[in-house]
Amino acid sequence: MKYRVLLKFLKVLVYIKRLLWQIGAGIYFVLGAIVGGITRTIIYLGLKTELFFRRLGVIQSNEWTTKRDFLQIIVFLMLFLMTFGETKFAGRNDLSYVGQKTLAYTLIGGEEEVALEEIAAPVHPQKAAYSWRTGALSVSELIPNNTTGGERNLGTVVAGGTALSKPILLPGLISSASRLTEVDYEIQPGDSLSSIAYEFNVSIPTIMWNNNLTARSILKLGQILKIPPVTGVMHTVKKGDSLKKIALLYGATAEDIVKFNHLKENGSDLKTGDRIAVPNGIIKVARVIPKVRSIRETISNRPTPANSYASPSASGYVWPTAQHLITQYYGFTHHAIDIGGPWQSPIYATKSGTVIMSQCGWNSGYGCYIIIDHGDGIRSLYGHNSQLLVAVGDEVDTGQTIALMGNTGRVRGVTGIHSHFEIQKNGARVNPLRYVH
Repeated sequence: MKYRVLLKFLKVLVYIKRLLWQIGAGIYFVLGAIVGGITRTIIYLGLKTELFFRRLGVIQSNEWTTKRDFLQIIVFLMLFLMTFGETKFAGRNDLSYVGQKTLAYTLIGGEEEVALEEIAAPVHPQKAAYSWRTGALSVSELIPNNTTGGERNLGTVVAGGTALSKPILLPGLISSASRLTEVDYEIQPGDSLSSIAYEFNVSIPTIMWNNNLTARSILKLGQILKIPPVTGVMHTVKKGDSLKKIALLYGATAEDIVKFNHLKENGSDLKTGDRIAVPNGIIKVARVIPKVRSIRETISNRPTPANSYASPSASGYVWPTAQHLITQYYGFTHHAIDIGGPWQSPIYATKSGTVIMSQCGWNSGYGCYIIIDHGDGIRSLYGHNSQLLVAVGDEVDTGQTIALMGNTGRVRGVTGIHSHFEIQKNGARVNPLRYVH
């Protein structure tokens, strides 16, 4: 039953196709009659024009329509017609809004006129120009007397085109002078080290050093931070300290320490227990250089998978991987074969020989790769490995596991996990399938 319905549906589609074909043919006939007449008229006029100019001697060949001068004239006329509406010849003083004469504007009811209301700001009498220069700022002087109470909660007040705001006074701040002592700051919601450093005009490391913070420290609400008065280090004077010793310890200058802390030039007034600021001082952290392990040391700590059990070919070579899926063959632009497989599946030495290259890096796109010299000018290369299990100078046997498959070097993500296998004969790369199969 369902096949009959499908057959009838296909017949209906055939009839619809035939109907559309007839309708299209009719439309094409009508358009052809109209456009064809116009086209023939244009061609006729073009021929008559050409004949007219030829009789006048203006043109000498039949290919005058393809000349550069004629094409330039045509392009100029087209550009002129396209921009004619923007010239002064066609300009109009139309002050209507954009889209006001469209059908959508009329249907939506856009006949209402937009009224512009001019608002004049009240002018208040100016005060004497002594306020900000002498530091005497008060809210009563900035806000007019007729301002309501709710309007007094403004963050800033605009007076005469200048924005005036309430000055921020920090604890320990001396008017018209620099802060000389540390201040305690309580962490508020939304605070960060950068915002606190910006607010107190010190560097982020300054706050971290003074509060024993690290890159992994987390700020908590209510936590108290001690903020130094200047970018640098706070130092507690110990027995035996001198200006020169303190400056050398933090990489600063004795002159800056004396000037900022108002000390005597020779530092004779330093007392044990005093806490002084060291401007631009830094806490030197010992740099730990990790020990670079050689490939042989790395190999000795890795388990080695089992060797290949495949029997060698007639020429004495074995298949170089535990997988046999060739994802790219040897060709004009790819002088090797790519063998795909799971991550860290074993890579075998195709024949016994000496390892002459075993290193990781970009290596011209090979990534972590190995080259084995088999003698008689034959070498094999294994690229894109994730781990190397042999080092330069090692003697390997046929089928010995030398590396693990990966996607290092020039590959395409996880899907690029494969082994790039080359056979080189006297320096030239040849088809590896001549040796392995």
